[in-house]
Amino acid sequence: MQYFRRLSLIRSSFRLLSSSIVDVTPSTIEKELYEINKLMKTYNNTHVPIRTIALFEWMLNIINIKPDFNCYLNIIRACGELNNLNICQNIHKYIQNDQTLKIQEYHQLQIKLIYMYSKIKNIQSAEQIFQQVKTIKNLPIDISLFGTMFKGYNMNGQPNKTIELYENEILNNKIIELDAISATCLLSACTDCHRLDIGEYVHDEILRLGLLDPPNIRLATAIMNMYCNCGSIDRARELFNQLLPIVDNVAYSTLMKTYLSINQPVEVLNLFKQLQSSSILPDSFIYLNIINACNQLGLMHQAENIHRIIPSYIIERNLSLHSGLIDMHAHCLHLNEAYRLFNLLKQKTNISLANLLHGYAINGQGQQALKLFEKVKSELIFNEQVYKMILYACAYTGGLVHEAQDIYKIIPDKYKTSQVAAAMVSTLARASLFDEAESFIHQYKPKSQNISLLWSTFFMVCYHSKNLQYAKLIYDHITDDPLLLLLFSDMTNSLPSNEIINYFQQQTSGICWTEIENNDKTNYIIYKFDDNNLSKFSSLYSELNIVINDLKSIGINWKIYENDLKKLFCGHTAIRLAIVTHLILTLPTTSIQLTTTKSICHVCHEGIKQLSLLKQRDIILRDNIRVHHFHHGQCSCHDQF
Repeated sequence: MQYFRRLSLIRSSFRLLSSSIVDVTPSTIEKELYEINKLMKTYNNTHVPIRTIALFEWMLNIINIKPDFNCYLNIIRACGELNNLNICQNIHKYIQNDQTLKIQEYHQLQIKLIYMYSKIKNIQSAEQIFQQVKTIKNLPIDISLFGTMFKGYNMNGQPNKTIELYENEILNNKIIELDAISATCLLSACTDCHRLDIGEYVHDEILRLGLLDPPNIRLATAIMNMYCNCGSIDRARELFNQLLPIVDNVAYSTLMKTYLSINQPVEVLNLFKQLQSSSILPDSFIYLNIINACNQLGLMHQAENIHRIIPSYIIERNLSLHSGLIDMHAHCLHLNEAYRLFNLLKQKTNISLANLLHGYAINGQGQQALKLFEKVKSELIFNEQVYKMILYACAYTGGLVHEAQDIYKIIPDKYKTSQVAAAMVSTLARASLFDEAESFIHQYKPKSQNISLLWSTFFMVCYHSKNLQYAKLIYDHITDDPLLLLLFSDMTNSLPSNEIINYFQQQTSGICWTEIENNDKTNYIIYKFDDNNLSKFSSLYSELNIVINDLKSIGINWKIYENDLKKLFCGHTAIRLAIVTHLILTLPTTSIQLTTTKSICHVCHEGIKQLSLLKQRDIILRDNIRVHHFHHGQCSCHDQF
């Protein structure tokens, strides 16, 4: 209401509600322009650009006042927010015809117009202005022109053009130097295009030009983000350490997300401890990162500790955090806590439901999953992810084929994707209904051109159930998948091609994590075992040999031998050393919990089963497929993994 009052005051001051021509003194015009610009700025800052446009038109057509430079700045900003091409073009034309503008003012307005057109996704008009401005005589080209064009390309999903423009017109140009804004835009393009070469060069230029002195945290974070996304996490961490203690939440979050992407959740938790010792208050993004780190680790006590740290009022008002906690507890063996958190949600979502169902699925608790599915079906319209998870809950539990078939019948056709169909194939095959699984795939084929996932799922069950007959029948459907070819070679005791072996040797190494209570019982220490970096655990091998001999006495061979194909996809030694560490450091009655990034093989599975009996230890292992609860020589998966 106050805006309309001010507008009325402006109108009444000219006494022109019915006239289009006003006779006012220059001083009056100057004062009124000041008031108009002030009001336009207020409209823009409060996100009502249409009022800025209306005020501009009223100023031109009713009170007949000519806009000044500041007025143009305000109206261009409003046009960019309004996203109306016709209005943008009219304003552009009006500015072009204004002969009273000084050359520097005109130049600045052209740069603003480039940004305006970029915001409304009309990059062609932005490019035209850019090229026109470059050709204006007696006007030195400054970096702000290029920086705005960089930003325009990035905003319109064309970071490659940002890099192309830089390479063609600035890289070897000794006249134009980068500033902090243009460098930030350029680094963003390098991030999106994974151009480490250009990114490193820009970093060197930033140092040469002193753009980080005094420290510029936004620019520094852009450099870190570029290194993180281009696979140079060590360079990013080095810069991060140099900037301490002025780094902010964004810098911490950037590093955390990258560590999560390369399976280094322990580094995320270490960063969080470092943040806690600083003056920085964690935000919801930081909390979400540490929740995801605990999710990757899958370790119970780490999850409990992190949940205690997050203030309850932040969880209550942030749905992503709430859903993340459900997912974390569901994957860290706290299914009751995950269920409690799910029930606390005022508005249930498919994401939170799918997270909880997946927790039930990997723990083989299909009955609980079905009860939950039935309970909430009146509250939600299920999506593909929910249907997939409830079917996998049936598959991993066993004995729920009919329930899965009934669910599949009611799934809308648009959600019967290859992912959902693969879950149904898994359910049938795990119940040893191999003929039915094969028939299902053939019936599904006309609905989708991509059924490779269904055959892959079918083969994986054949492999784990040692059904060589069916594995041979479907071999022709899996020849494009290196993992399945390796597994087939393992089944048939044949040697795979050197190409496949080399492929797996170049893959990311397997990691196994476990946690052991420290001596003063105040915390749990995380132990990390990396397949490619086990030399520091050499002192454990003598104890491992004792375990190997114990298992050998009951017919299980845990000795690693040359050409052992299973070690390429299982990571025997990391898992086994983690177990040995527990046998040495913990009391005989202590349960052992492990998480591995790879899939457990038959030999390790059988050996751990027998160890749970020999050592009278409950052993819980989460691999990249499901959770195995070993107890007194039995496994919760019933050897279906």
